Amino acid sequence: MMYPYINLGPRDGVLLIAVLVPLVLTLIFKWSLLEFVLSVIAIIVAFLAGSMKTDKKNVLAFLKNNLD
Repeated sequence: MMYPYINLGPRDGVLLIAVLVPLVLTLIFKWSLLEFVLSVIAIIVAFLAGSMKTDKKNVLAFLKNNLD
C-alpha cells in the first residue's frame, strides 16, 4: 500500500467511484454546481443509510397487543 496511514477499504472505494460518476456527468452534460452538490449529497446519504444496522425490534408487535 502506498499510504499505510490512510486506512481505506472496499466500501470507501465504492463511495469514491459513486461520487466520481456525478462529476463525470457534470462535465459531460454541463450540470450546474447545485445539481452536482445535490447528487453527491444524495449518494452520501444513501451510502450512510445502507450501512446502518437493522433494528431487531419487532415492528408489528403492537398489533398483537391490540388484538388480544
